[in-house]
Amino acid sequence: MKQEVRLMMIVVITLLVIVVVSINVAMPGLLSAGGLIFSVMIALLGIYALRVENVGARKSQIPRVSSNTSTWPERDQDPERVMDRLVAVVEDILSKNGTSGESPDSLSLRRDLQRGLGNMSGPSTTSLPGGQIREVTILFSDLRGFTSVAEDLTAGEVVEMLNRYFTHMCEIIYRHGGIVDKFMGDSIMALFGVPTSRTNDVEHAVCCAAEMQIRMDRFNEENRRVRLPDLHMGIGLNTGEVIAGKIGSDLHSEYTVIGDEVNLTSRIEAHTLMGQILMSESTYARVKDLVTVSDPIHVSFKGRKGPVALYELLSVGKPYDLVVPDKEIRRSRRVEVNIPFQFKILEGKAACPGNCKGSIINIGTGGVLARTDAEVEPYLNLVFSLEIDLLNVRTGEICGKVIDVKPRGGLKEMHIGFTSLDPEDREIIQSFLNRLDHYFPSS
Repeated sequence: MKQEVRLMMIVVITLLVIVVVSINVAMPGLLSAGGLIFSVMIALLGIYALRVENVGARKSQIPRVSSNTSTWPERDQDPERVMDRLVAVVEDILSKNGTSGESPDSLSLRRDLQRGLGNMSGPSTTSLPGGQIREVTILFSDLRGFTSVAEDLTAGEVVEMLNRYFTHMCEIIYRHGGIVDKFMGDSIMALFGVPTSRTNDVEHAVCCAAEMQIRMDRFNEENRRVRLPDLHMGIGLNTGEVIAGKIGSDLHSEYTVIGDEVNLTSRIEAHTLMGQILMSESTYARVKDLVTVSDPIHVSFKGRKGPVALYELLSVGKPYDLVVPDKEIRRSRRVEVNIPFQFKILEGKAACPGNCKGSIINIGTGGVLARTDAEVEPYLNLVFSLEIDLLNVRTGEICGKVIDVKPRGGLKEMHIGFTSLDPEDREIIQSFLNRLDHYFPSS
């Protein structure tokens, strides 16, 4: 309503009220009283109309989103993370009922499930604004040499094998109350202690790692049945404080953790050999009365003051009674030889330009002992092949890791553990060792 019309209405209503009141005073009676009531009603209706118009005007000042403009809905929960939490709660309740020594009736089980899952209806920790400082145990796993193995497979075989592998591993992670943070190629990052925490998160993380290595034997049996190669996994564990929260944008966001402890876990995993589980000192300190480990190795990491102690997990005691499979390929007997070879030092997945030269002085199906004048140091990744034309021995590329280095006669003597060895190449090396045993039984 325009400003001029509003002013005119106010003037008319005011004059009408004055006229009716004057008539009522001069000639009191029913007619004049009715006119007074009528004029008051008109006045009230006019005031109401003005108020409605003012409210409409205020509302029209509120900015409106054009119907042609799309907006992203605010997501307060990540469905995948909610499923992780549901699985963890149900597994925890079922395990408690299963170990109580008594057979729970359906009513008590329903009550426990209702109570546990009822807590899920509250605000999710994943929807809280900003980040939270949380202590978590991080698990990184990676298939050793999977890239080279995948080169000889079809795309369908790679996808089928990876999906089967992830199915095995995720089942174990969820059963122990962990969540899968992400897949990175053939690697898994799992978390214990978020979004909900328990007093025994570290304990469950260690048991989870042991069971994952045990499950690899069954996974490789499945591979052999469909004529696929064996795969071997390395696992790194670390416990520490991280920032947990939703990270991303309106287009995509996910609940995850960030911080130096995440980076440290990734580096610990990168130092593992086939079938090995390495844990940091912070993780070991929380479960040292439960586990059996090897003597610590000390590794220097960029950004860390001083070397970091790492412990290889060998077994988990009662009530879990888990033994990490002993990888014979890493602990096989060695035969003394003198074989010249060339190797490349790897940086990540790509080889550095140029070949280094050396000689292998003993060899087994799990690794070699070699000498070189190249600048090598512990935990470098190498790639090389064995070529002995006289004996018709020729392997494909073998990936290895320098475990230790010692000075010897002006050279550097390095123990190389195989991190990726094709089954055919393993058979070639084994056949070569058997021939040496036959012709040189004293070696």
